[in-house]
Amino acid sequence: MENKNDHIEDGIEVKLLTPLTGEFFPEEGSDWERDVGCDGELLDGTDLLQYMESIQKQVDRENSPEEDGGDICNLMEYFHGSDSIKEKVESAIVSVESAEGVLYGCTTLRMREYLESEELQELCDYITGQYSDGWGEGFEQRDIQVDGGTLNVHFWQGAGMKFRTQTAEKKPDPGNEKTADPEKGRSCQPARKNRPRLQLIGHEGNIFSIAADAGRLLSRNGQRKEADEMYGRVFKAGSYHEALGIISEYVETELSDVREKKNQRKQKQEKNLCR
Repeated sequence: MENKNDHIEDGIEVKLLTPLTGEFFPEEGSDWERDVGCDGELLDGTDLLQYMESIQKQVDRENSPEEDGGDICNLMEYFHGSDSIKEKVESAIVSVESAEGVLYGCTTLRMREYLESEELQELCDYITGQYSDGWGEGFEQRDIQVDGGTLNVHFWQGAGMKFRTQTAEKKPDPGNEKTADPEKGRSCQPARKNRPRLQLIGHEGNIFSIAADAGRLLSRNGQRKEADEMYGRVFKAGSYHEALGIISEYVETELSDVREKKNQRKQKQEKNLCR
């Protein structure tokens, strides 16, 4: 998953991705038909990808209205929640982002340090509210002109809207002692010493909460690069269990010992075959 954004100086950049939906009204449809409830063609994130440029231009206009002097709308300016979140998060800017052939709503967070799981949940709830009754309420009423008709796009998808996280990816460090894994196309992680301990019990199977707590522990342990790397891998994982396995490479969990024992058995078997 390509990410063109880099980390801000002495800070962290994380993107919160959420589903998008929309309606397409062809040119022959009249304003009267729409006023009396004539529904347009329903579109999901896959359908909306072809209109990404037009949608982003409308987002830019929504973010920088002329009456505000062109200043970009920072959702954190309207946040009245926990002081700890205000101290950690510098800005939250809305955009759209493509990933794996789907167009998502995106709120880019620029942070001084990682949020704890409760803080992250509170911030996601706030962004959900902005999509419902604030920023998103105004945006979904904007008519976006596209080829063949008009488009209306919705950032809010109802209660319980799911977020996924995407962190800024870094270029490989030539001095990093990682070896390539040709089968998986990514780096094989060397054994990590002094890994912080994270207990999986108590997270109720919420991978978002587990990853947030793991990132916080790594950051406090002076391993911010590892935290960023972990986030990038976790939210590309194809399954819940794969994501748990990745987290257990970076922090000590109940799964770490199991994985290491399996690796030891595998290495022992390979060694015996070579004799």
